[in-house]
Amino acid sequence: MPRVLVLTTEPLPVPGLPATGAGLRAWGLAQGLRAAGLEVRLLMPRNAAASFAPAAPEAPREDWPEWVGTFDRAALPDAVRRARPDAIVLQHWGLARELGEVDCPLAIDLAGAHLLERRLWGSPAREQDLEEKLDALRRADFLTASGEWQRLYFLPYLALAGWAVERPGVLPVIPFSFSAAPRPAPVRADRLIYGGFFLPWQDPSRAIDTALEALDRAGRGELVFIGGAHPHLDVSRGRFEALLGRLAGHPRVRLVAPLSFDRYLALLAEGGVALDLMARNPERELAYTTRTVVYLAQGLPVIHDNYSELGEVIRRGGAGWTLDPEDREALAGLLEGLLLGRIDPAPQARAAHELAQRELNWLTTTEPLVRFCREPHFRAGKTATRLAFEETGRRLRQTEGELRAARGQLETLRGKRWVRWGLALGAGRSWLRWPAALLAGALGLLLIPVFLINDLLAPKPARKPKP
Repeated sequence: MPRVLVLTTEPLPVPGLPATGAGLRAWGLAQGLRAAGLEVRLLMPRNAAASFAPAAPEAPREDWPEWVGTFDRAALPDAVRRARPDAIVLQHWGLARELGEVDCPLAIDLAGAHLLERRLWGSPAREQDLEEKLDALRRADFLTASGEWQRLYFLPYLALAGWAVERPGVLPVIPFSFSAAPRPAPVRADRLIYGGFFLPWQDPSRAIDTALEALDRAGRGELVFIGGAHPHLDVSRGRFEALLGRLAGHPRVRLVAPLSFDRYLALLAEGGVALDLMARNPERELAYTTRTVVYLAQGLPVIHDNYSELGEVIRRGGAGWTLDPEDREALAGLLEGLLLGRIDPAPQARAAHELAQRELNWLTTTEPLVRFCREPHFRAGKTATRLAFEETGRRLRQTEGELRAARGQLETLRGKRWVRWGLALGAGRSWLRWPAALLAGALGLLLIPVFLINDLLAPKPARKPKP
């Protein structure tokens, strides 16, 4: 049976650690591969959870699964050699550069529009980010995406990286998946739940403010708010400090600091309605959000946006309510109906759990990756494509070198005194341009006879005798 090594950059949902979307995505892929009978090793960086929970363990604990471990990010190739995999699965292309060259087939999971996130984050190295991504795509043998809309977003990048995107089966979709809870959470309409850290491309402030107003008007219920600003790196750059202040001062809000994933699931298991509505932007349109699928798997009905692919899945499955995030009146009416008992969320709660079991279960959704890992193989034409890009890069570097040399020669020429005078004459005294041009023309006419006489007096070349 092939050995598969799954690598992620984020903390995994094991006891004692918090979890992020990327870590949960890697966990779901690994669980799907294991359920298919493959031998899987799942690794995360040793300090992956340090920024979320400084006391989080870096070494595996006794209560972690035996197939889960850690690696030193600065020595990732060493970890790969020790694992001796038959195939490698990267959750996120950002690890490809540190992975180095490998001697086994490589699959990369492209969940999330990371270049778009970096742009919204304010990354200054846009050309470098793009080239890093394209280089990772050129090295991959198999790729996956987490939604049909994301697939369309990624296909042009594949084409730029030399993939034959016209071939059938390129970039199959594996939606973010989770294992549905054996027993769904209790149905509770008076408990709203929001979870997650604030990010520059996510703005839930309008929905949260509307929820606070609805709680005030109803005079009952609570909002359980889990997360908030990043504890050590506030990538939202303080945009939500005022919102956090309003939450902290509201009598019907329970603020919960970041906690381990097992404790997070236990909190969700108490029941409630998930508030998962955010302002529209390009990243949110493409996102197939992990937190939302976890809500559904726990049997929580979700208040979600109506503009994304996952929003359409929720609407079609009756697993919650999909709204325009700009329509505060519709959201306020829904929240008050829930809090005052006029709207029964039980049908949506049942549908949420059933949807997760039926369509978002890693036992079935990971089948495309399972097929590749059962018979891992190198992509046809990959070596030739990479060599062609390397040759193009070599020529580009050569051209850039020649351009630098030409610019150096030009600067040397500009340093000549007569060139400086000519430039100053042309740039600073525009009224002299026409007289100078006429003078140059007259000198040219005077020199024509000289050239003709020189040509007449020049010795003629001897003619060769005819054979």
